[in-house]
Amino acid sequence: MLIIVVLKINNRLIDQIIEIADSKQASDLILLDVSQDCDFADLFIIMSAETKRQIKSILDDIMIELKKNGLDKRRVDGDNTLEWVVIDYGDIIVHIFDEKNREKYSIENVWEKSREIVRIQ
Repeated sequence: MLIIVVLKINNRLIDQIIEIADSKQASDLILLDVSQDCDFADLFIIMSAETKRQIKSILDDIMIELKKNGLDKRRVDGDNTLEWVVIDYGDIIVHIFDEKNREKYSIENVWEKSREIVRIQ
């Protein structure tokens, strides 16, 4: 699955993250352009997973594959609880939620002024 996003960020990185999420059966994936509303990132990639094992698998594969291509994360938060994991790649922030916390924090609604680029159910 190839997604073309018109932002001043690395489209190859976005495609890799989406492909990994898709291969690990992440659900309700959203690309949110926060560039006009956020001073620390341009894009949020938000997804859900059913279990902690699935969250861990998505997290590990994203970090391993991107590191192979010379892209190392700046920071990871939430990897100790695996309920809401955030991976910081600078302009791109990846959010991996379990279903309960995705609903609880409703991050898309927090950034509701931002433009939804893609939604993959």
